[in-house]
Amino acid sequence: MLLMSNFPSVSVPILRDADILVLGSSCAAVAAALEVQCSGRSVMLVGDLSYFGSDLAGKFQLWSGGWCIENPILKAAFAERSCLPARPGAIKRAMEEALMAASIPFLFSARPVSLLRSETGEIAGAVLATRTSLIGLTCRAIVDATDFGLGARLAGLPLCTREDVPSRVEWTVLAKNPPTAWPGEIEELPQTFDQTFREGDETLSAFRLSIDRAALGADPMAAEHVARSFLVDDNILVAADLLVDPPCEMTSTGSVLKNCLADLGDADIQPAPNLWLLNGMLPLSGTGLRDLSSPDKATAFGYRIGASAAAAVPCRQQSSAFNLQSCGEESGPFRFATAFLRETQGILELANWSFPILGKFDVVVAGGGTGGAPAGIAAARAGANTLVLENQHGLGGVGTLGLINNYWFGNRVGFTAELDETVKHFDALSRSKDGQSWSPEVKSAIYHQMLQAAGGRAWTASFAFGVKMESGKVGGLLVSTPFGSGFVEAGGIIDATGNADVAAAAGAPCRVIDACHVAVQGAGISPRFHPNVRGQNSDHTFVDETDPVGITSAYVQARAKYPHAFDTAALVDTRERRQIVGDLELSPIDLLACRTFPDTVVTASSNFDTHGFTIHPVFMVAAPDHDPLQAHVPFRCMLPRGIDGVLVTGLGMSAHRDALPVIRMQADVQNQGYAAGLAVAESVAKKVSLRQLDIHELQGKLVALGILAPGVLEHQDSFPMSSESIREAADGDLGKLLNVAILFAHPEESRNALLAVMANDPTPQRRHDAALILGLMGVSEAASTLEEIVRCSSWDHGWNYCGMGQFGRSMSRLDAIIIALSRTRNPIGIEAIEEKILALDGNAQFSHCRAASLAAAALPHPRLASALACLIGKPGVRGHALLSVETLRARANANLVETEPRNLSLREIYLGMGLFLTGDFNGIGRKVLEAYATDLRGHFARHALDLLAHKDHDRLRFNLA
Repeated sequence: MLLMSNFPSVSVPILRDADILVLGSSCAAVAAALEVQCSGRSVMLVGDLSYFGSDLAGKFQLWSGGWCIENPILKAAFAERSCLPARPGAIKRAMEEALMAASIPFLFSARPVSLLRSETGEIAGAVLATRTSLIGLTCRAIVDATDFGLGARLAGLPLCTREDVPSRVEWTVLAKNPPTAWPGEIEELPQTFDQTFREGDETLSAFRLSIDRAALGADPMAAEHVARSFLVDDNILVAADLLVDPPCEMTSTGSVLKNCLADLGDADIQPAPNLWLLNGMLPLSGTGLRDLSSPDKATAFGYRIGASAAAAVPCRQQSSAFNLQSCGEESGPFRFATAFLRETQGILELANWSFPILGKFDVVVAGGGTGGAPAGIAAARAGANTLVLENQHGLGGVGTLGLINNYWFGNRVGFTAELDETVKHFDALSRSKDGQSWSPEVKSAIYHQMLQAAGGRAWTASFAFGVKMESGKVGGLLVSTPFGSGFVEAGGIIDATGNADVAAAAGAPCRVIDACHVAVQGAGISPRFHPNVRGQNSDHTFVDETDPVGITSAYVQARAKYPHAFDTAALVDTRERRQIVGDLELSPIDLLACRTFPDTVVTASSNFDTHGFTIHPVFMVAAPDHDPLQAHVPFRCMLPRGIDGVLVTGLGMSAHRDALPVIRMQADVQNQGYAAGLAVAESVAKKVSLRQLDIHELQGKLVALGILAPGVLEHQDSFPMSSESIREAADGDLGKLLNVAILFAHPEESRNALLAVMANDPTPQRRHDAALILGLMGVSEAASTLEEIVRCSSWDHGWNYCGMGQFGRSMSRLDAIIIALSRTRNPIGIEAIEEKILALDGNAQFSHCRAASLAAAALPHPRLASALACLIGKPGVRGHALLSVETLRARANANLVETEPRNLSLREIYLGMGLFLTGDFNGIGRKVLEAYATDLRGHFARHALDLLAHKDHDRLRFNLA
């Protein structure tokens, strides 16, 4: 599906309506939500982290001290280990279980960026920014439990500075020995972390690190980045997500500051109509802030705030008219990406939105992960005033916070080699593995240190949620930070979100899962079984990065899967996401045929680590093996079509989804990100567009850095290939990937040669191979040969879905021949295909069902519809959609590479698709798709919804995969 945003009007979907919206991630926020629900009012809880319980799990307040006994929320968090430290994962899970038991809807990783007002000026809701889009929530009142008072700030409440706020910032870490690199004070806490691990017990010490706030610089949004740059120390096994940083501002109520929460009056806790405060914006003294930082007192206070709000807010119907509350001087035209939501309760039309100006930079990097952190370092080293935005609390992405702390393949040259050597210098684990593995904490801290040393800065827990367009060029980003939202002007932008978030918001055409297929690489949220276990890979689900509800569900599922783990990863390790349609798309044919380009900026190296099934016809003829190959990645794949001022790196680049497994390895994305940083910094310095850059000059710099081999400077486009090469491929082994790739790359030139092989070659295997290739190309002359093969063959061994560790074929030979026969569009194949479908039963392998469904959809006929209806009606085939978080939790198990639920769902949805497009049979296909339209795994829901909405079935049949 190609997505293009429509502007200038901005339409924001309304996700839900509630009487009261609670904003915040703390235990106190959870308590307030529970009390609202208990009081008979509807409530929605929204946090900006990937969990609730931030004051405990996020700040490593893991020791109860006995005060949790009388508090039901805290008692649940510490239930397993009342005399020992609680695990962060257990705290997070306890919060989720409490909310789900009370039937309270909640959303992770979202933050308010504007308030909605009714026509009479009352609070009527909020516009939330997720990492990829905007969402509307309507309500009658808001409880602001955000750390830095985002609700109060958006409401325009007057703020004043505290006089007695502590000047020191604190941080808790677990370590084997005292950290040596921290420049501030280090206090070993009396508590220890004891946990049974493998065959014995291990005790870790807890240390409180503190430093004067002034030592972290004048920019409060960059303070965490500066602090993390001091943590290059492999004594530290794991650091808390959050700094303990007392708020410097509070609401100005004119009242005397209170020394404890119990002294706060009604006017203090509700400083404006329909707005309650549950954070450091309250008029508290320094002593009162310590009260608020105590989990038992803050959580008890949360119950009080929830009861107060519930008593004051009457239940009434959702308003139909809203006014948007602006908060600054920088106005549009702003553009935003579109969230994927299964169901909405209306649409908000927003216009004339303004935001405060947060800063001006030469280069802004959206995303500080595998590609973004190197991009920021490169741009800063090139002299650009550089800002990196990272929505997590540390840099490095899947290799650090995602806990996939080792290389699979990848070309470890250039910047990657420099990075590896730096990590090895500080990290004993990396030295022992020769850089192949590393400590996530050390590598993340080194990214911060390298960026800081280069003169760049990073805003952690911050992300871009919109863009400002100026004559087809992105001139800046709308950014959400923990301190508020605003506009950041940029000379050039690197979209390192891995999900093409910036490019999509700018209106660039993008690809997502649609009606054509639901092939996507598996994803996981990895457990950290113990602090001393530095990393863990996983592949147990599908997650759509544009789907905020699905992402929230995935975190809940992960914590249910690993209930005894120390914690789970802070981000979802997805291997395939939204991609731009670039100036050039890299194809698996390009990789297999060793295509060269004149604008290569990185040479990747990997095998086809597919984590699922392939869809390109080249792999229906010959299977990829385990051997790695090199892939040249051209600059044009990073340029979103029709948009200037943005360069896209990582998983969001323009490439066929079957090419991604070869070019997505961490080592290569690091080098690609570094190349992107150089390119954008140079375009800004020379005041030329990215498309006007001297690519040969850029390549020369990349050669000098070791990212490119010198020979790349001589490369030209090796496509189209010569007639002699095409003839040699047709005369060669038609089961060899190189030959097949060449033939598919030149279908018109190879057709006659393949027809001659099919008609005249003395070897049956070659005749059949030629017919298979021709059929997949849609050549009708191949139909009779393929029909004979299908009619005379029995079902061979098929393939069931496999994620991690999947190499080779993802369908059988007969599966491929059936698909090829159907693509000839010749009805001669209907009877033979019908016979094969009727031979399948409820235990049929996925690849057989996929082939049967694709064939039936391509050759729609009542006989095929009837056969598919018979198959889908057999025991065990129906009913595998996952429609509720409760179902996800109930079915959770500890399998890191769980495949069976996905296999059953894939089989069912493909059969539903085939039946639906074949004319359906008693509406069964539609019913299957309607069930999956609300599946919590966003890719399934996208596929089903797009199929149901698709108008041109005839055209769709030519694109099914």
